[in-house]
Amino acid sequence: MKLYFSPYTRAGRARWMLEEVEAKYELVKFSFATGDHKKPEYLAIHPHGVVPALEDGDLHLFESSAIVMHLADAFPDKKLAPALGSHARAHYYKWMVYVPATVDPVLETLTMHTRLLPEDKRNPALAADADKKLKTIGAVLEASIGHKKFIVGDSFTGADVILGSAAGWLGFLGKLGDYPNLAAYHKAMSERPAYKRAYAD
Repeated sequence: MKLYFSPYTRAGRARWMLEEVEAKYELVKFSFATGDHKKPEYLAIHPHGVVPALEDGDLHLFESSAIVMHLADAFPDKKLAPALGSHARAHYYKWMVYVPATVDPVLETLTMHTRLLPEDKRNPALAADADKKLKTIGAVLEASIGHKKFIVGDSFTGADVILGSAAGWLGFLGKLGDYPNLAAYHKAMSERPAYKRAYAD
């Protein structure tokens, strides 16, 4: 397997999952400043020229949740996805979709307009709107995790990779302290050996 990767992106989710399943993989690090991601050979793998993208034999796959779900299914002995047809599997799908569809866009807007963009390019109104949306999202996540160890069932799954990384993003934005349950959950996730290997550099 080959993972196309850049630090501080959602490629960390794919790398974390690769570490959880103990797959042998090559890490291809991209520097967006050099334009590696816009070269024709990479655009043939990921047409938007972003990360992550995974090569698994003749399979080219992008989208972090899709990669995590693929790896869970490709390594069934690791038991990182609930049983097909179960209620737990349905909730697993829910979190796999909810985080990238609902949580990530808000976190991305906040990141761009409070951290990454030059001051003169930031839009305070967009940041304020995202912050308002985050309060609702944060309340949903805080109530959903409660005092549970894992977001689905009683064991670690790929859904924890997706939610755990989003919780880390909240921490980067200085927002995790507003949600003690989520903060405790993220602390436990960050102590997993696979997480430490994935986010070591």
